Amino acid sequence: MSFSRLLGSLLISMTLLAVLGGCSKKRKKVQEMLQQPAAEAEKAPEPGYVPSDEDSFIEQQMDAEAEQTLVAVYFAFDSYDLRREEIGKLEKVGAFLTKHTSVRVLAEGHCDERGSNEYNMGLGENRARSVKDWLSAYGISPNRIESSSYGEEAPALPNCATRECHANNRRVVWKVLSK
Repeated sequence: MSFSRLLGSLLISMTLLAVLGGCSKKRKKVQEMLQQPAAEAEKAPEPGYVPSDEDSFIEQQMDAEAEQTLVAVYFAFDSYDLRREEIGKLEKVGAFLTKHTSVRVLAEGHCDERGSNEYNMGLGENRARSVKDWLSAYGISPNRIESSSYGEEAPALPNCATRECHANNRRVVWKVLSK
C-alpha cells in the first residue's frame, strides 16, 4: 500500500473516530487536518536513478552537543499541540540546526499505550509534524527534517499504570541522519 493511500486511510479512520466517539475538540482537529493541502504524491524515480548521499538518510551517532540539544519534546494526553514549556527545547534544536547546516534529523512521534494502534500512529505522526512545522517556521529547511511515527510501539516506559508513567511515552525523539 502506498504511503499516500495509507495516509488517506489513516485520515478517514481518525475522522470516523472523532465523529463516532470523540469530543468536539477532537472533531475540530481532525477537520483542520482534512482541510490542509494533501502532500504531493511521490514521483517514481527515473530508470537507472542512483540515490546520492543527499537523498539517503542514514542514522549517525550523536556527538555530545547533539545529545544535550536533541532532547525529547513531550505532549499532553491526546494532543499534538506544542506545550509552552517545550518551546524552549525546540528553540535550542533550531539554534543547533542553524549552526550545523549539514545535519539532518528524524523526528519520531510516540504515544502512550491508550487508544487504538491506528489512532496512535496518526497521533504520533501529527506530533512529529508539529515539531517539524515549528522548526520550519523557525527557519530550518523542511528537507533537513524527516518525520515518522511509532505510535505506541516503542514506549520509553512500557506497561504503564499511572499518568506520570504514560506522560513519558507521549513524545517526539530525535535521530541524527547525516552530517
